[in-house]
Amino acid sequence: MKEKPTYTIIGDDTEIHGDIIIHGSLVIAGRIQGNVTADETVSITAGSIVTGTITARNIFINGTVKKGVIATGKVVLSADSRLEGTLKAAKLIIEEGAIYSGICSMETNEPD
Repeated sequence: MKEKPTYTIIGDDTEIHGDIIIHGSLVIAGRIQGNVTADETVSITAGSIVTGTITARNIFINGTVKKGVIATGKVVLSADSRLEGTLKAAKLIIEEGAIYSGICSMETNEPD
């Protein structure tokens, strides 16, 4: 029997100081000062700010991330996003209007 995925939402009126570990997916609409680790997908909504490194399978950024992201799958920087820091991903999509400042490396764990 397949387990249901877990979704956690951090609301826009929430501010967290410290690291977060999620066994599932996470939607961030507030502010986080700390590293975020999730097994599945992390989505950063417009107006939200994460000051720390985000590690997940897939990362979708509509807000601001300051420090970096590490994705085993893909990173999507929307037109309204801002990323300052290191970016490491297997796949990268940058929409027109996105702001990115940092060092990028792309690699996949798939066999040749």
